[in-house]
This record gives sequence, structure tokens and C-alpha cells, in this order.
Amino acid sequence: MDESELRLLELIAARMCHDLVGPVGASVNGAELLAEGEAADAEVVRLIGQSARQASRRLQVFRVAYGTPGALSGGRPFAQAGQLLAAMLEGEKASVDWQVDAALDAACGRVGARLALLVALIGVEALARGGVLRVSGAVSGAHATIEAQAAGPNAKFPDETAAALRGSIPIAQMTAKAAPAELARRLAAAAGGGLTLAETPEGPVLRVTIAADLSS
Repeated sequence: MDESELRLLELIAARMCHDLVGPVGASVNGAELLAEGEAADAEVVRLIGQSARQASRRLQVFRVAYGTPGALSGGRPFAQAGQLLAAMLEGEKASVDWQVDAALDAACGRVGARLALLVALIGVEALARGGVLRVSGAVSGAHATIEAQAAGPNAKFPDETAAALRGSIPIAQMTAKAAPAELARRLAAAAGGGLTLAETPEGPVLRVTIAADLSS
């Protein structure tokens, strides 16, 4: 493992902790209230459950997006990836419209589905004011293409995330905020393809092209 890979691991770990500290902390605070005699407060119990579910759903997405493709089932990995993201976004300002058909399951399997989930997770960052993330895919010849378009009010990626997606920021200068984008760029290259970021009137589009023979 070189210094660059070690730095990326550190940044991903920091990003995961940042995204989990909110719901986990809310669950702990609620439990402390119950311990202080608020056991009959239905609102406290509801908030604990809500925060615990949010933390659990985020962990399930992170396990796949930041972990290994093996965390997805072998049958319909793309559908499973879409369900995980939709569950994580339940009740949030942003939602996902997952339009990836079974052709990609056969073409690039769990490797492609893991990358699609990671790209979609990054795409949600462009929807700070809410909106819809449209995820689609197609197979053409020896390659598969996955697109994630963020459509919403002032949909835009943070500058550092956009720079990481384009590969224009050294990892030594990167913060945890842009780590998922750097990981996606590297995974796309390792899968025989690449990642591009384009601007459209509706919002930014992330496009990933990978080899269509990754069916494991």
C-alpha cells in the first residue's frame, strides 16, 4: 500500500464517521433521556427509533459503497443497490429514481452495482436543497455506462468534490468531504473505464464507463 492509498483510507474512514455521528449521537441522547426518567415519553422513543434506523440504513449503504462488491447479493445486485439508497434517503429532501435494468446485472454484476451505488451516493451531494437523483444505465459492446443526474434547485457539487471527480486535486490537499469522489474515480479506472462530470440545464451528471465483463 502506497502513501496515497493510505491517505485515501484515512479520508474514507473520517467521512463515514462524520456521516454517522449525527444519527448515532441522537440515539445516545434519547437513551440518556429515558435513563433519566423519560420512559413514558413516546416522542423520545420515536426519535430514538428514527435515528437508529437512519444510522442502520447509512451503514448498509456504506458497507457496499466503501466496502466490497461481495456485500451485494449475486442475483440482482443493481436492484439491491437501488433499494439500499432509496431506504437511506427515506424522509430526506433528496430522493432517487433508480432506472437500471437487469442487463447491467449480467454485464457487470456486483462490481458495477457497487460502483453505481457509490456514484449515486456522491450524486446526492449535489442536491443540498432537495430534488431527484436519476440513475440509469446501458450496455454497448464491451462497455457499460452508468449515469447519475442530479435535478433540483441550484443542483451543484461542492467545489472540492467536483475537483476530485475530475482528478484535479492532489490527495495530499484533499479533505474527507471529497474522499468518496476520489474513490469512485479510482474504482472506475480499475474496472477498465473512467468517470466524467458534465453540466446540463437540469443539473450535473456523473457518467461512469466500465468494462462489461465484470459479472462476478
